Amino acid sequence: MKNQILLLLLTLTFGCGEQAAKTETTQTVETTRSVGFLAGNDSISWALGSDEAIEVWTKWVEYHNNQEIDKILTLAAENIKINGPEGEYIEGKEALKGFLGGWLTAANPKFRQQWATAVTDPNGNGMQWVHNAYVVDMSIDDKQITERHFAAVGVKDNLIQQFWIYSGKLPSK
Repeated sequence: MKNQILLLLLTLTFGCGEQAAKTETTQTVETTRSVGFLAGNDSISWALGSDEAIEVWTKWVEYHNNQEIDKILTLAAENIKINGPEGEYIEGKEALKGFLGGWLTAANPKFRQQWATAVTDPNGNGMQWVHNAYVVDMSIDDKQITERHFAAVGVKDNLIQQFWIYSGKLPSK
């Protein structure tokens, strides 16, 4: 009887130890989930991006609302490229600084975020693309207008590298 109890205890001890060893060495492997496509190349697909990229853009918009040009420039890459909704093209931090100095004062834009999401660049260059919809109120030619905007924003190394803004007029109230 003593031998049977000893055998049972040894079996349980080694069995539990083996199970613990198996549990410790089991790893979860995450697979990248495709969330879109790139036209013309079926082998490339987008994957979910990071919240950090969205946070960079959110700060950028907040700094615009507060007209903090110096803080905006801390988030801009040296060779930033911007395509504005009215055909504006801005390249480089100095050009951006000059544009903001006039535009923020004249238009006094106020942005209201609606939604944002981020995806990774399918080329594997580390760029995250933030897609963002928002409403902006501003003064143009002494008139208050509200527009709906959509931004496609390239963020890499926590700096905004480039973006495009698309706009649509909202009906008058």
